[in-house]
Amino acid sequence: MSSPPQVSSPASNPLLADALVRAKALASAKPVLKRPSEEYFEGPDQKKPFEQNNMMAAGPGMSSEQVMVPDNMVGLIIGRGGEQITKLQAESGCKIQMSQDSQGMPHRLCTLTGSAEAISIARSMIDQIIANEGNRGPRGMGGNMGR
Repeated sequence: MSSPPQVSSPASNPLLADALVRAKALASAKPVLKRPSEEYFEGPDQKKPFEQNNMMAAGPGMSSEQVMVPDNMVGLIIGRGGEQITKLQAESGCKIQMSQDSQGMPHRLCTLTGSAEAISIARSMIDQIIANEGNRGPRGMGGNMGR
């Protein structure tokens, strides 16, 4: 039978002593809630303001508008890993939400929530993406067209 591994004492290992002191300090400290969840304030059955359909619930001066986006353009608006939609939201100051499914329709519902100015900026940015892509022709067709 093998003997259990030897554990050095805190006195002989300064790294172990330091770790032990920090662990004791953390264990004795009062727990601090760094980022409380929304449920802490509103309860689990409440929706977040951006998820509510009631325009006034999003705050003073805030409203929502729904825009139809061609289903084949949704990926361009969202972007790889959500990069493009995050950029659009940051630049416009508007919350942009795409519906999960087009339900067989050729367009998908996009909800813009924010101030009237932010909604206008976001709508024009989305329209610009759609217009630019529409002018490029079919995607995935290489530049030399079989030459």
